[in-house]
Amino acid sequence: MKNIVLSVIAGILISLSFPGVFIPFAFLGGFLIFLFIIKKEESFKNALFYSLITGISFSLFSFYWIVFAITHYGDVNIFVGIILFVIFSITFSIFQFVPFGLFFFKFKDYPLILPFIWVVLEILREFFPFTGFPWNLMGYTLSYINPIAQITSVGGIYSLSFLALCSAVSVYLFLERKNIISTFYVVGMMIIFLTLYVWGDHRIKSWEKNGISKNIAVIQGNIREDIKQSPNERLMILQTYIDLIKEASKHNVDLIILPESALPVYPLYQEEDVYRDFLFDQLKKIRKPVLSGFDNIYYKDHKLILHNSIFIIDKNGNILDHYSKIKLVPFGEYVPFPFGAFKPLFPYLQGYDFMPGRDKKILEFNKFKIVPLICYEVIFPVFVADFSKDGNIIVNVTNDAWFGKTVAPFQHFEMARVRAIENGKYLIRAANTGISAVINPVGEIDYSLGLFEKGIILDTVYLNDSLTFWNRYHHIILISFVLLFIIIFIRVLIKKS
Repeated sequence: MKNIVLSVIAGILISLSFPGVFIPFAFLGGFLIFLFIIKKEESFKNALFYSLITGISFSLFSFYWIVFAITHYGDVNIFVGIILFVIFSITFSIFQFVPFGLFFFKFKDYPLILPFIWVVLEILREFFPFTGFPWNLMGYTLSYINPIAQITSVGGIYSLSFLALCSAVSVYLFLERKNIISTFYVVGMMIIFLTLYVWGDHRIKSWEKNGISKNIAVIQGNIREDIKQSPNERLMILQTYIDLIKEASKHNVDLIILPESALPVYPLYQEEDVYRDFLFDQLKKIRKPVLSGFDNIYYKDHKLILHNSIFIIDKNGNILDHYSKIKLVPFGEYVPFPFGAFKPLFPYLQGYDFMPGRDKKILEFNKFKIVPLICYEVIFPVFVADFSKDGNIIVNVTNDAWFGKTVAPFQHFEMARVRAIENGKYLIRAANTGISAVINPVGEIDYSLGLFEKGIILDTVYLNDSLTFWNRYHHIILISFVLLFIIIFIRVLIKKS
């Protein structure tokens, strides 16, 4: 029973280091408890069980907002929602914590390999299961220290995860062995942290605004999700955003940016829609270019197609181009195979699946080369790096109203902020209920609007075509992580044999 309680505490401590709480280095205590439990364990079944409990505990405290989102606004039965979340937590633990714990159980005398196995498991989460789920990678426990976060411009968030795990393992070795070598590990990590901090601080202070300057406006409408889902509120929502667009247009802005699915009309729908006509008539009168998210519904070959899209509309009210979301949220925007029979459990989908877009399409307009990221897409480091190579600014539109007053909006925002550092570009974030912000290429927040505020951000951004080391070589970096792990693992196997 004692180890069960300690495993739960370990998971909680690790979760407390993430955005929304951000207790500095609490993850160290969590990993130390976890590693010492496994170290003393002689039973494979017990090691598996305690690893599973730690992962479930972490998941429950890190991702509890999933239950809120699908039950409060998704109309999923509360008991069904809890059961689904427990299944999710078990699956997450099996995917990340159980292999990590069992690996340590099997190779207790070689803990220095642990950071490699953890990061490899995180890399796999970029791609699996379904469209991937790289939410709350361990690097985000350190990214709040912005000078340290600058290392992500070289090695991505995975390098920061590696640093976090190396820190935990070095402290574990110091406490477990208490010899000169283990002391060297801790001192070495302190020197690495100090070096990275000094380098990162210099990188931030030496960054200069360069490139083509553009004036932008970011609109946060603060429309509650229950209102967004009500057909009777379409005119009110349209009028709210039109009023804000008119206010923003009084300033010298080159582009006005609205959140995900902000405007409740379907630009490409073949049937007549008085609300759509009203919106575009107003945009023609305002005469400012607008970038906004829409639920994009239309018929193709007599089949109803549904996309989550971003449209760019010029000052004359003409649609110039659009991008459709590629990385869809499993069970949020579609029910993946082979779970189609469970669609009735998700009434918010109304029996329809969103269709993924096909291409990473840069939206070009008036020297803007916009990397359009819709909601969840911003959490994928490799996806964003691939996408950003041909762009000069990143725009992330999202609707975090689903999350309510939980830690999720803060977690989501921090992941977006790190994407700006990784790719060395301005990132503009337009969120329906917050957090909206303009983030510069070194991760500093120029302006922001907090949760559940209604307002407009006015700022000048700089379009930048340059590429960071991570942006250029991210595939090589990931392959190197995996190959290095395989090489070290083989050497450990040879030593054990």
